[in-house]
Amino acid sequence: MPHRYYAARTSVIEVFGSLRLLFDYRGLIYNLAIRDLRLKYKRSTIGVAWSLLNPLLMMLIYTIIFSVFLRTVVTPGRPYWALVLAGLLAWLFFSNSVGSAPVTFVHSGNLVARVSFPIESLPIASVLANFVNFLISLAILLVVLAAIRLPLGPSLVLLPVILLAQLAFTIGASLLVATLTVYLRDLEHLIGVGLTALFYLTPVLYPLDPASLPRGADRIIPYLKLNPLAWFLDSYHAVLFYGVWPSLAQFLLMLGAAALALVVGYLVFLRLRTRLPEEV
Repeated sequence: MPHRYYAARTSVIEVFGSLRLLFDYRGLIYNLAIRDLRLKYKRSTIGVAWSLLNPLLMMLIYTIIFSVFLRTVVTPGRPYWALVLAGLLAWLFFSNSVGSAPVTFVHSGNLVARVSFPIESLPIASVLANFVNFLISLAILLVVLAAIRLPLGPSLVLLPVILLAQLAFTIGASLLVATLTVYLRDLEHLIGVGLTALFYLTPVLYPLDPASLPRGADRIIPYLKLNPLAWFLDSYHAVLFYGVWPSLAQFLLMLGAAALALVVGYLVFLRLRTRLPEEV
């Protein structure tokens, strides 16, 4: 028993020590995030406007396909494009962050191996850069929704909580993927395929409402709700599109998933980080 207690105590000390070091290097994380933003829009004519233009083009395509040609999703009294855009912005933040995570350590081998700093700041800074893009796009969406007078309720006060929860979830997932890819290089290719499949299994383009979906779709909704990302997207749709309070059960599950992903991602990183410089 004593050695187990000592090991557990040491792990707790290591975690708090790493978090303290990460906090001390917060300036580095800020500068890395700014660097990522500048590199993304370097020599771009319209700059940061691309962060909104991309989801707008995707929204236009999906709106035409689903609401004009297929006529599969019905949102009476509310524009379908608003539901699509709210979902796409949240999804693109997650997919861009996790999709770029596999190469975060692998493509920074010299930096990881030769420079002494908290290397977890690399994927964290990348996520934060994508988060800034997300916030800019979301602010524009809110202005547009106000301009068309889409009725939004008091549930909008939960938006910052949902944003922070998704940020924590995405940081945990990205840190986990970035760490494991160093040891399992095939993950770099599998993540792209997995994200494509996950896109259609997540309520980005449709609500988890049987009344809005084609007949028979209600049979698969219980299975779609097993996807943690569905809890986030359903909450976004509730506050940004329907103007209602999210389901309490799903909202609590969302918060739990965010905390769990962050803890698991960071603990896996701490467990494997000593060998990272050798493996990259």
